[in-house]
Amino acid sequence: MDNPEWLFRIRKDLEKITGQVACEIWPTPKGKPYFNYRLEHVRQVERDARWLLQQVGGDEDIVLASVWLHDRFQPQLAKPDRHALLAANWIRENLAETGFPQEKINLVAYVVAMHSSEPQSLPEEDHDARVLWDADKLTKLGPLSYTNMIAVMPAFPEHVMSYGEIVRMAKDELDRRKELVELFYFPVSRKRAAQRVAAQECFLNQMRRDIAGV
Repeated sequence: MDNPEWLFRIRKDLEKITGQVACEIWPTPKGKPYFNYRLEHVRQVERDARWLLQQVGGDEDIVLASVWLHDRFQPQLAKPDRHALLAANWIRENLAETGFPQEKINLVAYVVAMHSSEPQSLPEEDHDARVLWDADKLTKLGPLSYTNMIAVMPAFPEHVMSYGEIVRMAKDELDRRKELVELFYFPVSRKRAAQRVAAQECFLNQMRRDIAGV
């Protein structure tokens, strides 16, 4: 689909929101953040959502709007209570101003409200909500998860890093993410999740070998 004006507007809005917080967490002398985790996350959710829409179908307007609005109230690393519900309320009150189709606004709000729901809790008729859920969780798998892990660490200057610590953190990350693989709604999501976890494990094993000098 062509990118409509409303999509451009909500993208720019999130870039501004996340950029302001990123500059506080990862400042640089040039006034731009060293890293903008939340923006990179949402961009990857969009890539995975577009791929998933091609595989299983869905309403592109609803899914793409939901992608760019689901973390509006979680601009970086903090996990504020009810961020999904706060975003859903904002959508009902403000999304029409972007030119988004009025008749789909409540559906976007519902999809966003459900993106943090428990695994396998969405009924089959909530197809678009399942698409966002899968796309959001897919971004947490694969070598990109290690990139994110390392890139955000300047936000925690009290944490001393080393190659050994990176391997330890990578193992913990992999152990957590393996549990996700069988929880996706769509078979294609589970297949892609398994591929990413396998790549993640291969990456970790190679790091271990390099550090051990074997």
